[in-house]
Amino acid sequence: MKKFFAIAAALLISVASFAQETNKDENGNTKFGGYETNKFWDNWTVGVGGGVNTTWDMLKGGFEAAGLAVQVDASKWLSPEYGFRLGWRGLNNKVAGASESFNFLKADVLFHFSNLVAGYKECRTWDVIPLIGVGLLNDKAAGNEWGVEAGIINNFLLSNRLDLNLELGANLAPGTRYGNYGQFVAFPYATLGLAYKFNRNNWTRVSTTAAAAAAAIAAANAAAAAAQANAANAKKAADDANAAAKNAQDEAKQLVDEAKKAAASNVDGLFDEPVIVYFQIGKSTLTKTEKAHAEYAIKNIVARGNNVKFTLNGSADTGTGSKARNKQLTEERAKTVYALIDELGVSRDNITVVEWNGQDRFATPELNRAVIIEKQ
Repeated sequence: MKKFFAIAAALLISVASFAQETNKDENGNTKFGGYETNKFWDNWTVGVGGGVNTTWDMLKGGFEAAGLAVQVDASKWLSPEYGFRLGWRGLNNKVAGASESFNFLKADVLFHFSNLVAGYKECRTWDVIPLIGVGLLNDKAAGNEWGVEAGIINNFLLSNRLDLNLELGANLAPGTRYGNYGQFVAFPYATLGLAYKFNRNNWTRVSTTAAAAAAAIAAANAAAAAAQANAANAKKAADDANAAAKNAQDEAKQLVDEAKKAAASNVDGLFDEPVIVYFQIGKSTLTKTEKAHAEYAIKNIVARGNNVKFTLNGSADTGTGSKARNKQLTEERAKTVYALIDELGVSRDNITVVEWNGQDRFATPELNRAVIIEKQ
């Protein structure tokens, strides 16, 4: 038993040596904090161990004979400095002169003393981790009661995934079950075991180096240049849209002027000649002005004879649009005028549609976007 406490005292005294093992930055200062986010499945460890334990009875003021201690646990580090552990410890020793077996289900809070004092260092070969916890102590004879524990883990790095743990500590429980009213029974233990680390088992410090700063500045400059390019493209698109709108307004004005001239011309001469109905670029529907113009002309042509026949010539501006699209427009425009004449009561047998496709009739593109109504 003296040897047990001598080992424990030596380990506790050696903790002071960790103050000399530091993780320095480029200026020689110990680095703390500034770590990337710890995901849920990162920094988990599962461990198993075995060793010895004994019983210290406060009423008697002495130790019982040593027994066997085994444990299984799982721990999660929330940061390089703090974590928690859930586990089970089985104890077998003498209490009040009788041999008993105990189960201790527990939850511990872990304090990574080495990282707290000397900063996080992934390749450190020896870490000291104090712990405190609470749990449920059970044996077949006396049932369940709450207990606490405190200890210290000496963690030795074997590989990237595997550690060797030497743990020293004690469980403390009320002594009422043994007749020690107002007293406590302690179960000191020492276990040696292995711990396996799952998934990501280290910590990545948030970069504050000059290279990272330069990369951030370069990224910001690239983003600014991209924003300027996007602004220039947007301005060009707006200018193009304004120019197209102005052209459309000019074409509309020209069509209105031509309609006015047609309306002001000699009515008799107008209806003896073919009537032209104009369409907007890319459109097969009539504006209100052109529709009124067409209705007026058709009504007057019909009024001049009882059995007037019409020939409709659809056309498109071959300088704009594909050949297939222009063919579609000539057909749709002729159908639009056909429907208008049909609505005014002209027999369908008296309407003939002729598609004009492949050449422009007029030198002005706007004049080729039309349907020519000829009276037979």
